[in-house]
Amino acid sequence: MKNKNTLLYISALVAFIFFVGCSPTFRSGYDKFLKHDYPSARPILERYREHPQHAPAARFYLGKMALSETRDLPGLLAIDHSLAEADSLLCQMHVKQAKRLARRFEVDTSALLDLREQTQRWAVADTRAKGTLSALDSLLEGLKTPLTTIRPDVRETRTDIVNAHLYTTDYDTMTAILQRHVEVVLPENYDQTRRMNETIWTAFLEKYTPCELDRFTNQHWRSFVARDCWRKEVQALLCEGKLPEQLKFHNSNSWSALEIVLLNAVADLSSDSTLVDDLKPEHQMHLRDIQCRTALRNALHNGTAARDTFATLEQTSAYITRYAPRYSAFRLMEETLQFFLDRQLYSSAIILLERARPHFPDTLPPGCHTDFDFQRRVRPWIDGKLPILRRPDRTIAKHPLTALNTAAGEEFSPVVRADRLEILFAGKNRPDNIIGTDVFAAKWDDAKQDWGVTTLVPTLSGPGNYVPLSMTADGLLLLVSVNNRLHTCLRTTSDTTWSLPVPLPVSGIAIIGNGCLSADGNTLVLEGAYSAGSATQTPDLDLFVSHRDPKTGTWSTPAALGADINTDGQEAAPYLMPDGQTLFYTSTGYPGLGRSDIFSARRTRADWTHWTYPENLGKELNNTNIHRGFTTVSPNSRRAWLSAGGDLWMLEF
Repeated sequence: MKNKNTLLYISALVAFIFFVGCSPTFRSGYDKFLKHDYPSARPILERYREHPQHAPAARFYLGKMALSETRDLPGLLAIDHSLAEADSLLCQMHVKQAKRLARRFEVDTSALLDLREQTQRWAVADTRAKGTLSALDSLLEGLKTPLTTIRPDVRETRTDIVNAHLYTTDYDTMTAILQRHVEVVLPENYDQTRRMNETIWTAFLEKYTPCELDRFTNQHWRSFVARDCWRKEVQALLCEGKLPEQLKFHNSNSWSALEIVLLNAVADLSSDSTLVDDLKPEHQMHLRDIQCRTALRNALHNGTAARDTFATLEQTSAYITRYAPRYSAFRLMEETLQFFLDRQLYSSAIILLERARPHFPDTLPPGCHTDFDFQRRVRPWIDGKLPILRRPDRTIAKHPLTALNTAAGEEFSPVVRADRLEILFAGKNRPDNIIGTDVFAAKWDDAKQDWGVTTLVPTLSGPGNYVPLSMTADGLLLLVSVNNRLHTCLRTTSDTTWSLPVPLPVSGIAIIGNGCLSADGNTLVLEGAYSAGSATQTPDLDLFVSHRDPKTGTWSTPAALGADINTDGQEAAPYLMPDGQTLFYTSTGYPGLGRSDIFSARRTRADWTHWTYPENLGKELNNTNIHRGFTTVSPNSRRAWLSAGGDLWMLEF
């Protein structure tokens, strides 16, 4: 037995010596690499990837060969990963071994870092060339800690790719930006990410079925969908697709924020007459109520409801009585209110809100402890509107400026000279547009008693967005927004051409928005904010004032108009009357009829921080929409010019 074991040992030793003697050395692989014989070098170097002495050099030259053959991101990331391991192995080697490797095969930490830098630069270049968020995510995942020299390129590439995708309406792209890349969105693009926040739910429904709510709630756990206490029940109903169960849930649940999604599913299923015929009588009656609401909304939108406004009031009231405080009841109430305001049927609007008010109690849903307070906002919403609607009616004539408006284009921001002989306005998508938003002008034609031929203002047109904001009383100084920044233009007489716009040197707060010059051009009231907000948070817009030093021409740092004007809401669209005392503006912070209403206030002291309590300009001007405010009011306050619905209008009081 002893002799047998000895024989086996000798045989194994001989086999090992034979293998070692026949196995190609690392030097042979290195020499073949130097001769560019990569097919022969590669298998030899692969043998030494894990070798205790030659692994760093083997990986280095394998990386060089791979880099000469690929520029694809996955391959480049694999090369970089291998080189990073090679550098780690080299750092663990004994100093003498590392020096020997550097002397014999020209491989040290510096060489590895140089090759990694080349590899990472190609990886960044490939990502930039692809220009997709998926490629960007692969790069960031593969290069969690890029080399110091590469980090600026990675940041720039990430910023460029993300900001190039901000106009997307694709749910997954929007989610990727909001959840992984919002930090690199440029401030000038914050409006786009705020839009994404507002429309992400709609984008989800356009791409996925409501049955897949878990996908949305896992990705947007702060959304109203994720916080809905009945989300799982609604999701199960949507997935099962059983019409009776959906109707039963809708009839018994007054609080779910997913009610509209459920109603859409009911509408889809009820298109199958066989399913409807099989319903119990109580379910058929419930379905008829839902269908009547849909028909009423269509009539409100297409104008047919005007044939019988009394019936419209009764039908809306009946639905609210049966189904408030559900959101579907509130939305129908809001749409019906706008319908009545458009037709100046103020008595009907008052009756509607008075009937609806008791059916929207100021309570929270029982047993639901999430941030769910929609119903608690409805009664204050009604209470803010009723006093405005109950005011005595005023006669305000509204005249569209048909000589200036176009069917296809959008006209807005009318600025009328103090003598009412000239008007400037912004227009886009008009047949005479150059590109973007241009400024147009027209003169008053006494013979026609209307505005004359519209002409393009050459110095305020072309690439970009030009919007006139206000004009001094002499008609020689114009405040204009150029790509959302304040500029001024000059002319020597009312018949000469406006100069090229010059930036207005006002600074000192984070945001400076649109504004209005005083009659003499030495005071500027403007929209502004101390903070720029964020990619997901809208800044708190307030109104500020800045004064020009007549001697030096410098403008003071904008100062807030104070708590008499500014609220926690959004104040915007200021127009300062020639007296320098009366201010018109829009606000969301006071009770009103719409999402923003037009208000007026009068300055009571010289310091610009003391004003009368803002007055809502009433139901004849305000409605449930968002308002841009006045851009010109005549010196006698008998006329005002504004834009609404993409057209220019003049009001006569």
